[in-house]
Amino acid sequence: MSSTGSTPTPEQQQNHSDDTSKEAAARTNLEKKRARDRKSQRAMRDRTRWQIHTLTEQVTELTHALNLQASEKAELMTQLLTVSEENDHLRIQKAALQLRLLAAGEGDSEVAENGERIPKTYEQVPWNTGACCMSDQILQRIVDARHEYLKGTPPGESEPFPERLDFSSLFDTNLNPHRSMYEPGHVIGDIVRSYKEIETLPKQVAVYYCMYMLLKWLVLRSELSYKRLPVWLRPEPAQLEVGHSAWIDRLPWPKIRTYVIENNIPFDDFAAAYSSSFNVKWDYDPSHVLISVPGPTLGTPQMIINPIYEEHVRQLSNWTVGPNFRRRFPEMARIVDEYTRD
Repeated sequence: MSSTGSTPTPEQQQNHSDDTSKEAAARTNLEKKRARDRKSQRAMRDRTRWQIHTLTEQVTELTHALNLQASEKAELMTQLLTVSEENDHLRIQKAALQLRLLAAGEGDSEVAENGERIPKTYEQVPWNTGACCMSDQILQRIVDARHEYLKGTPPGESEPFPERLDFSSLFDTNLNPHRSMYEPGHVIGDIVRSYKEIETLPKQVAVYYCMYMLLKWLVLRSELSYKRLPVWLRPEPAQLEVGHSAWIDRLPWPKIRTYVIENNIPFDDFAAAYSSSFNVKWDYDPSHVLISVPGPTLGTPQMIINPIYEEHVRQLSNWTVGPNFRRRFPEMARIVDEYTRD
């Protein structure tokens, strides 16, 4: 007997159940996706708020630092103006004092405001700090010892620097055990020979000559020894006002000495490029830079500098530097070239 309504078959019931399960699963997945999206959006908003907060703090800190810097700059400018005014005032006082001294007929002696005698130009030696190389140690020891000794010695007595400079020590490879450790000529010869980069006789003689003349003035501090210095070897203001190592004072070019002091160029950096690169232009026979003459002792000749080469060495335009130095210190090389053009 058949019924009026159709009864779902088992297959239809199974399909309906599957559809219901799929719809439920889809709704569940959609809710999970929405939950993930909401969580991701919250995290993004949190990151944005954190970034805004961090940037705000950075802006605040930088603004504070900028204001502080501006305040410090203004304070320094005020101090600079004050010091400049004081400096101008002191210059006026100095000029007035000099005028009074000239009016009183005392222009030959300079006196500071505190009544102390101002050293004359030839008495003002470079301000040297601690030695940074062996040659500085040796030469400074000579300067200190000989200058201290000569303080209590009458002028002209026990003169450690003979007028005629003997270059024989450049060839003295057998050290005399009886010679004084403070004998300038022999010590300088030892130092020059120790630099293997100074390989030619003209360069050795030039370095020896300048080192000897400078050492002589540093020990004697006399007007004559100062005048005998090559003009370009006399100290620059920076050498008198700023503490520095003594090796700088032996560099030929005044502007280079000032540059090295002001830029605090280390000895090792400079020496590595300079020692093998500097040169003294001499287009003639290298052996002609020295002349052999009879010495004070019979049978002991002396080697003196050829007067022509001495004048050649005293011309700073004949000193130059090579490629190594130019590559390492191009700015200083340009300074050297200024003297060469002159």
